[in-house]
Amino acid sequence: MRYIRNATAHDTNLGLVRTDDMRIEPEISSASVVLLGDFNPAIFTPAWFALHGLLPERVADSADLRGAHQQVTAFETDWLQLQVTVDRFFVGTSQAPYVRLCDLVMRTFKEYLYHTPLKAFGINRWVHFRVSDLAERDRIGRFLAPVEPWGEWAQKLDLSGKGGGMTSLKMSQLAPEGRPSGDQINVTVEPSARIAGGVGVYVQVNDHYSSDNAEVGSAEHLMKLLGDHFNMSLRLSDEIIDHIMSLAKAKEK
Repeated sequence: MRYIRNATAHDTNLGLVRTDDMRIEPEISSASVVLLGDFNPAIFTPAWFALHGLLPERVADSADLRGAHQQVTAFETDWLQLQVTVDRFFVGTSQAPYVRLCDLVMRTFKEYLYHTPLKAFGINRWVHFRVSDLAERDRIGRFLAPVEPWGEWAQKLDLSGKGGGMTSLKMSQLAPEGRPSGDQINVTVEPSARIAGGVGVYVQVNDHYSSDNAEVGSAEHLMKLLGDHFNMSLRLSDEIIDHIMSLAKAKEK
C-alpha cells in the first residue's frame, strides 16, 4: 500500500512545509476487529468456522490451532489470527483486503451467533514504517511533542537521535462526529520495537464503538454499525497514519 497525500491547510497550521508527495511503504501493516461481550471460547475452532461456511475447509484444515478451551481459543490460518476469551473476541490480519475481517465478524454474529451479548467493538489499524535515521525518527516526536514547554529540563534531553525526546504519545477524540459519549478514536505513536536499529515508527489507530447494553440483541445493533463504518474507519486511519509519516520529511518554517 502506498500513502500519497498532498499538502493541506491543516498541515500548514501545524507550522510545517511539506516536501514532495510522501511515499512510505510500511514494513508491517495490519488491521483487526475486537469485540467485547460474553463469549463461549470453546466453540470458535477452525472446524466450527468451516462447518458454517465461514472459512473454506482447506483453510480450516491447515490452521494452526494453539488451543481450544472454555477460557480461551486461539488459531492462525494463512491470513487470519483469531483469539477468543470469555469477554473478548479478536480477529486480525496483515494481509489485504482487510474487509475480509469485517465480513467474517458480521457473518458470524449476524447469521449464527446473533444472540451473543455484545457491548463494544473496535476497528484497529497499525503500521510500523522505516525512516532514514534516528534523527528523522525523533523529528516526528518533536513535531508531535515539542520540548520547549519543558523549560530548562528540555536542554538536558538528548535530541541528537540517540534516545531523548518522546517515547510514547496517545491522543483521543471523544464522541467523534456526534457519536455516543462512549465512542472514541485513539491514536498512539511510538518508536517501533519491530524495526531494527531504532529507525522505525509505530502508529496505531483504535476506532472504538460502544453500546448502551450487552443484552441479547445487542449483536444486531453493533454489527450494523460495523458494516456501516468499517471502510470509512480504515480510510480515516490511513489518513492519520499518512500524516504522521509525512512529518518525517516535513520542514519547520
